[in-house]
Amino acid sequence: MPFEGLVDEIYEAAIVPERWKTVLDRLAALADAEGTLLFAAAPGQPRWLSSESIRSRIEAWVASPFFQNNPRGQRLVPIKEPRFLTDLDVFTTEELEHEPYYRDLLRPNGLGWCVGTSIHSPSGDALVFSIEKAWSKGPVPRQVAEQLDPLRPHLARAALLSARFGLERARATVEGLNLIGLPAAVLGNGGKVVLAANEGLLGYAPDVRINCGDRFEFANQVAQKLFVAACAAPAGGSIPVRTSRTREAFVAHLVPMRGSGRDVFTGAEFLLYLTPVTRQPGPPPEILQALFDLSPAEARVAALIAEGFSVNAIAEALSVKPNTVRVQLKAIFSKTGTNRQAELASLLRLHPLR
Repeated sequence: MPFEGLVDEIYEAAIVPERWKTVLDRLAALADAEGTLLFAAAPGQPRWLSSESIRSRIEAWVASPFFQNNPRGQRLVPIKEPRFLTDLDVFTTEELEHEPYYRDLLRPNGLGWCVGTSIHSPSGDALVFSIEKAWSKGPVPRQVAEQLDPLRPHLARAALLSARFGLERARATVEGLNLIGLPAAVLGNGGKVVLAANEGLLGYAPDVRINCGDRFEFANQVAQKLFVAACAAPAGGSIPVRTSRTREAFVAHLVPMRGSGRDVFTGAEFLLYLTPVTRQPGPPPEILQALFDLSPAEARVAALIAEGFSVNAIAEALSVKPNTVRVQLKAIFSKTGTNRQAELASLLRLHPLR
């Protein structure tokens, strides 16, 4: 099976994460499949990338009960053999006929066969490449899996390299926020494990602490319960922390990583940053754009909302129609996990808590 530069593309994707989707498409073509899924078999929020051609079907899987109860994951992922495996390596044809995962989810969505491999990283995660083939085309032949085997060492090295680059990007993010006075950390594994933290955040000890296993915690138990709840919420949340014997009150903002910021390889799930409870201007537009994955226009609108501008005043200031501002505001609400202008302003520009 000729690879025609695919190895080069794999190592390019290791450095430029946006190129992984091209690699996934190429893998699918080699197996006459519909697309390829790359996901992390690890606790916490789902972390995955896929070929665009199967994206909607993967979203249906993640939203279904089968995401947590996946027979492929139970049988194929734990196998640490350095090779590609197919459904028929662990299931009989009779089992496949009666298995609800195949019968009720995969086949109605036009899938049903796969060839894949698991790469177990030093951090304990298993990164799984699963090439998804249509049920109507029949099972993936064993010889196709064997022809894919030479690619596995390259995929493993590139995936681990992507993880290292992802950690460096996380460190660069929190150090950049430190320069503008925002104590911050990048969290993974359900929002609890610290992947990177800056000096500003470490200076909030003992009110916040990083325990054994790099687990993030608040000393205040009420705040800790709110933090655990926010970690389980897709939109994150804001956590008020009362004045203690060592520090004035502050608020911790847990922002979900979106777009290219959410890294399937490192497990980056949330950006946490702290702000004191004092009247202060919100972050400038370019910082809001980076924090919440806003477009430049949305970031400008968000910055003006933080300053207390109304929709009509923003429209006049930016020389656009009020309806344009409302459309942008709706997108900002979605990306920041807020529902009202007052809530958004509270997130971006804090006022003293009573």
